[in-house]
Amino acid sequence: MVEGSIAPDNVNKHEHCGESAQEMSIADAIQHFEQEYMGRSSRYIRVYLVKDIAVVRARGMLSPAERQLASTHEGRVLIKQLWVKEMEGLKSVLRYRLECLIGMPLSGLTLDIDPREDEWIAVIRLRPESSWG
Repeated sequence: MVEGSIAPDNVNKHEHCGESAQEMSIADAIQHFEQEYMGRSSRYIRVYLVKDIAVVRARGMLSPAERQLASTHEGRVLIKQLWVKEMEGLKSVLRYRLECLIGMPLSGLTLDIDPREDEWIAVIRLRPESSWG
């Protein structure tokens, strides 16, 4: 398993050992997508590449008001409903950007959010005969 990450701007991205350019490229693409289409960006993004799957874990994206809302079950449900609705329209954009970056069509892209943990997860699946190289 290989991993890559983006930490806050005050941390040198290249200090992380064992990261490949591909993990950093995926993390950068996720961060740019968040900024451009969601108007904010996660403070921490980590990418794990395993065979034909990439798992992206993005943390620290909720505003202070959303974090307060996430302290109740009802608030977490509302945040998740809103995020899922937003991502319905944006998933195809993210998928296209990732396909352009990777250079091949994806087999699938699954997204989920956990407001309690202030994180969202993306599972990127390549075609079965493909790998991250």
